Amino acid sequence: MLKQIYIASVFLLILLSTVGCIHKKKTIEVNVNQQEIANKKDINNPVIRHIRTADPSAHVWKDGKVWMYTSHDMEDATFYDSMDGYHAFSSADMVNWKDHGEVLHSRDIPWGVGGWMWAPTAIYKNNKYYLLYPHSVKGVKDDMRCGVAVSDVPEGPFKYLGWIEGVEGQWLDPCVFTDDDGKTYLYWGVREPKVALLKDNLLELAETPRTIEYGSNNFFEASYMHKQNGNYYFSFNAGLGGFYAMGDSPYGPFEYKGGINPKQRQDHHSIVEYKGQNYFFYHVQDWNGGTKYRRNTCIEYLYYNEDGTIKEIYATKTGVKKIK
Repeated sequence: MLKQIYIASVFLLILLSTVGCIHKKKTIEVNVNQQEIANKKDINNPVIRHIRTADPSAHVWKDGKVWMYTSHDMEDATFYDSMDGYHAFSSADMVNWKDHGEVLHSRDIPWGVGGWMWAPTAIYKNNKYYLLYPHSVKGVKDDMRCGVAVSDVPEGPFKYLGWIEGVEGQWLDPCVFTDDDGKTYLYWGVREPKVALLKDNLLELAETPRTIEYGSNNFFEASYMHKQNGNYYFSFNAGLGGFYAMGDSPYGPFEYKGGINPKQRQDHHSIVEYKGQNYFFYHVQDWNGGTKYRRNTCIEYLYYNEDGTIKEIYATKTGVKKIK
């Protein structure tokens, strides 16, 4: 009888212990799930997740929205040759972005190869919207041309117009900038940055290209120009982060200031002011299986110091908050 009671007691203890473990496990799982949900509320980067996007060219157009035009990385990419099909996105609150779909593809261009649609830039001029973009003629990085496409509306599609003679070579990464006087400049180059005034048709250079003096020797690619409070900011990718210089002319010379986003690899950025706040657009390669060939667009706040210099930016998962 005592033996039977002992066996029953042991069985009961085992049963209670098992139930306790199950209950404990369920409690932990619930807590983890709740924490994940809580964390997701504060994670806004990357801002585009349904496709891989890179090289964001951000703008505030006359409709009062922020628009960005991006290159498109493929999920199976092992190099940049498969990049194709630029996309247009718009937002009125900086968090919710509408994908307007593919706006220009290599198949729309009468010269060049499939893929090789690298970092685009955009501009509103002559009451139209333009995309300027690098594309390879033969499928090698040393024979890029700067193509031009146009649309009557920001969401495209964009129609091929032609290409700018005198702007060829390696890894163009063009940036187009219109100053307050209406003059439009093109910036491009790899390892040696170039600038030239464009004619109003955006298909011809109005002058011989100039080499940009920026007070350093770390330029690699991804020229960018913006203006704030009378200062001209020439920024770029140094291969391992974003850096910048300041000047009082779109040609320079510029005074080198150092890092703007120095800890982010492959920084290729653009900057806009929207509803009184400055924003910094860039891409990352470390999200959800990403690589340097499979990237995603992110956004951070950008702030200036009293002397006009830019406060260093750190890549975050939080990103920016929704504008109400």
